[in-house]
Amino acid sequence: MTHPTETTDWHSRANQSAHARFDPVEAFKRAEALAQQQRVAEAEQIYRQLLLAFPNEVAVLFNLALLVKSRGDLNEAEALLWRAVDWQPKSAALLNALGVVLAGRGKAEEAEAIYLRAIAIDAGDVESRYNLGVLLERNGHGPEALESYRESIKLRPDHSAALTRVGALLIEQGLFAEAISALDAAIAASPDYFDALYYRGWALSKLGKHDEALLVLESARTLRPNSFEVDFSIANALRDAARHDEALAAYQKLIEQRPDATELHVEFNNLAWASGRRNDFLTTFAIARKHFGNNVELMYLEALFHMRRDNWAAAENLLARAYRMAPDRADIAGQLARALSSQGRFEESYRLFMAAITLDSDALTHQQQLGFALLRDHQPAQALKIFERALVRNSDDQLSLAGLSLTYRELADSRYQQLVDHAKYVGVYDLAAPEGFADSLAFNRALAAELDALHTTKMEPLDQTLHGGTQTTGQLFEQTSGVIVQVRESIQSAITDYIRNLPDNPQHPMNRRRKQAFGFTGSWSCRLQSEGFHTNHVHPQGWISSAYYARLPFDQGTGFSNPRGWLGLGASNLALGNEDRMERFVQPKIGRLVLFPSFYWHGTVPFTDSGDRLSVAFDVVPQ
Repeated sequence: MTHPTETTDWHSRANQSAHARFDPVEAFKRAEALAQQQRVAEAEQIYRQLLLAFPNEVAVLFNLALLVKSRGDLNEAEALLWRAVDWQPKSAALLNALGVVLAGRGKAEEAEAIYLRAIAIDAGDVESRYNLGVLLERNGHGPEALESYRESIKLRPDHSAALTRVGALLIEQGLFAEAISALDAAIAASPDYFDALYYRGWALSKLGKHDEALLVLESARTLRPNSFEVDFSIANALRDAARHDEALAAYQKLIEQRPDATELHVEFNNLAWASGRRNDFLTTFAIARKHFGNNVELMYLEALFHMRRDNWAAAENLLARAYRMAPDRADIAGQLARALSSQGRFEESYRLFMAAITLDSDALTHQQQLGFALLRDHQPAQALKIFERALVRNSDDQLSLAGLSLTYRELADSRYQQLVDHAKYVGVYDLAAPEGFADSLAFNRALAAELDALHTTKMEPLDQTLHGGTQTTGQLFEQTSGVIVQVRESIQSAITDYIRNLPDNPQHPMNRRRKQAFGFTGSWSCRLQSEGFHTNHVHPQGWISSAYYARLPFDQGTGFSNPRGWLGLGASNLALGNEDRMERFVQPKIGRLVLFPSFYWHGTVPFTDSGDRLSVAFDVVPQ
């Protein structure tokens, strides 16, 4: 076991100690050997004997601290290390060890200060820089953690752990090619480093290099044959490679091993539905019931799947049983209330909505769903109070703004026209073809070919508004080559223009968040077949939302009297009455981009044609 200081001249010290009844040098060596053999209790006993004779011996304090830390006693480890630091305040190794213990005890600010102190003493202290990065990353400071890891790598270019964390953080930023470069360096330094292989497989899968990703993940699995994370990642890679039968089999095998893992049920059932395997849909919950009976978490999840198919009665049955078992669960109470209100049982739902709000007053979703129930129950004045209260909590919440707009319209409040002004806030851009293409039609034919290759499922996703078509998975704009990159660049230019030309109204929600710098929170492609459409909806995660048309099956000159396949704005999905109707239609054209506030209600008109309607959509937020 290493320690931060040279051992003392034990013999001269021992001659002065009344407690010295053994050779301290041999005892210290014996304790170190026992610790290396994992005979912790015996080593600890010797160190404690030494500490009685030499209470300020830094090497003993340090080694004993590491031992008690290894058996989980962080409290004593911290006390021992502070004693050692008092005697050797300029030891970077001691400070680093203390920082690790402080971080383990949740004392993040103290740990950070200690790491910085160690680095100030020894600018070449690689481990303190690395551990500082770990601390920063754990506490949500990704950019600062990345910088700290990179400083470690400058000092030790083959620091495989630091290289791997750099790769992991770059993956989170969507910088997959850069991540792979860092992970390759980590693997070159440590060919059998599990974490580096695992993250490299993940990054390759995100880049669409599925075969290579699977090979790397299989290599990681040989190092940890029973790793749930690797097996789950392999199943996800098979899904992304459109090897749906293999992916479903992999998910099902994992579910049989860990039937309580909710993420497995989510992936299996989403894929079973989207790939058209109706007979497999929701079967995993029966498997889980054999193991656990009525498991609250799984009953809740199964109910959510039923709700996505508007099967409110089945959802109510599951949620009512789950609520009896867990009456303190706000999420269960809130979803049960939603299931009741969706069946028109408003009075029953209100009690449960209020229970959910009481149990979790920080969650806006229960207030929002109560507001929508009140609107459907023809109580817009009460709904207005709910949405106004929610917007006090978060003035930029898109779902609360969407609810507020409906209450204004139901109450014939003039503020509706100020909030929902389609003429001012809906932008229409006909994008020119990038250089190298004869015209927009040629460019969008190339774009459509790339998009078609990404539509690998047969059915619409369960959790989206699309009906009668398919939607791509993952982040479309994370593609790093091809025509998709070019359309993203053209779209970014249009967004910049849209933001620049927003009306100068500081009271409007669009202007309150106005910044020229922006990022994408989501990006995807939709392909609608004949009779397909999008239900009316809003985008809670956005600020600016969109539609871009790459292929259309119908005559683009269709008149307003028959706006088939057109984008409509204004009508909600609540069927509130005569006023709840489309107020503006935007005609699709190949190469046309439409931008609008994310809280604006919108949907599409179904069309009948032998061809399909292929589009790109995304959400933008200010940075």
